[in-house]
Amino acid sequence: MGIFESIKNAFGSKAEADTDAVVGPSQMLRDAGLDPGNLKFGFSTGTISVSGEIPDEADRQKILDVLARTPGISTVQDNMTVSVPAAVPPSGESEEPGEKTYTVQSGDTLWKIAQDMYGDGSKYMKIFEANTDLLENPDRIFPGQKLVIPQL
Repeated sequence: MGIFESIKNAFGSKAEADTDAVVGPSQMLRDAGLDPGNLKFGFSTGTISVSGEIPDEADRQKILDVLARTPGISTVQDNMTVSVPAAVPPSGESEEPGEKTYTVQSGDTLWKIAQDMYGDGSKYMKIFEANTDLLENPDRIFPGQKLVIPQL
């Protein structure tokens, strides 16, 4: 199966009723209130990859969620980067007195971060609870996310 057949299978084909319009990933994101202007998409059988710069982690999660709901797509490969505002202090520096931050790196887990920060990975839920405005699930963190590391 070629690339164009994969795209047709993922986003519709002429075999569907003429009243069904084919909607590509950019339009799906626009319909969800997201700007796909800086994004590029790649396709292979059952997989869509997305790359480009996005403004924040909340947009990353929304983009991944929209693309994951696409019929015919079983895998969404995330190659996006988050643009970092110039005023953000480097990882580990305090934004407020007594508050540490950590920028998630590829391969990180909350357990690993808690192990590095506290010497005890089982305290990962403390980090999750301090970042519920950014995180919906302690098992889903992404490179570039800036987490608050609370003092114990």
